[in-house]
Amino acid sequence: MAPSRLPGSIILRACLFEFGDRDGIAEAVRLQHPLGVHAFNGLLYVADTYNHKVKVISPGTRASSTLFGRFYEPGGLWVAAGRLWVADTNNHAIRVADLATKEVLTLTLAGL
Repeated sequence: MAPSRLPGSIILRACLFEFGDRDGIAEAVRLQHPLGVHAFNGLLYVADTYNHKVKVISPGTRASSTLFGRFYEPGGLWVAAGRLWVADTNNHAIRVADLATKEVLTLTLAGL
């Protein structure tokens, strides 16, 4: 089935069950249960939950690539102060990824 497009959209897949883990361009890309999406500086950051990764998508080129892996079902994310904050759901942790250096740390809160 051909993908359908809406004004301003990248792509919407017509088949709910076309999933997987594949970087690439537009229709070739596969995600699995993406939950969190955040737009920042012209890019989309996506929590590719069941692939345990964070992907970055360029709407201009429609390219998707893995930015960070090694999470355990990331659910939500947000960019602030040059860092990507990721709810690493099944690790019961908040990860803080520096977008410039690609270093990923775990947020620790004293007294909890």
